[in-house]
Amino acid sequence: MSTARTVTDTDGIVIDRMESGDTSYYLRVLSPDKGLIDVTARGVKKQGSANSAASQLFACSHMTLAQSKGRYYLSGSEIIRSFYGIRLDIEKLALAAYFSEIIRHTVTGEQTARDIYRLLTNSLYMLSEKDESKTLVKLVFELRLCAEMGMMPRLIGCDECYRTEKKMFFLIHEGIFLCPKHMDTRVVYPGPYTVMVTEGMVEAMRYICLSDAGKLFSFSLSDAALKVLSDISEHYLEYHAGKHFDTLDYYKKILI
Repeated sequence: MSTARTVTDTDGIVIDRMESGDTSYYLRVLSPDKGLIDVTARGVKKQGSANSAASQLFACSHMTLAQSKGRYYLSGSEIIRSFYGIRLDIEKLALAAYFSEIIRHTVTGEQTARDIYRLLTNSLYMLSEKDESKTLVKLVFELRLCAEMGMMPRLIGCDECYRTEKKMFFLIHEGIFLCPKHMDTRVVYPGPYTVMVTEGMVEAMRYICLSDAGKLFSFSLSDAALKVLSDISEHYLEYHAGKHFDTLDYYKKILI
């Protein structure tokens, strides 16, 4: 008696893979319409396999999936982008692995993830094909993902008077800004979770969280400002997602 199968088509990015026997892989795939799914790619290690390219780490493909007993199997594929440049640079590869760990923690299966899929696609494109600062790409990915997941900071200005001054304080734990005047009246967390930022940095955070997805990387800041905002965004994501990401430690280690 044959097992009934359904067939579905979807785009997907391979964000993780594990070996399965001598010729196959288990793939973790981010799909815009299915969220995070596990896909078995049989025989893709064999020479001449039609699905070999689609099973590479960070490859973006149009996939035909057969589903049986709740499991997905890769039955056909057409490469959209391989993002091959990422695999040629250990720093880019480590940063992409960090993005993947974040997605594995924040996205679940069988949910729509169109905005996060587009964010990942654009971020991998910037890493692979463009000569953009990795600090910029990291900052944009972290902060925009927080916004897409409902963890966006309150960006209107000072949480008390709504003004944006030349110098502001960002309270990472609370996700708010305070002007110097109202900073003096608020009990705040000490240390790295309260950071002074400039008006330009506040505008950049607004832009990242609120701009059109196709224009996310169309702004510029000094290297020093990017470094401050990158530190803010990683602490903000870690605190509000409730997880420390080990791949970030590795990325920082290889930068030294």
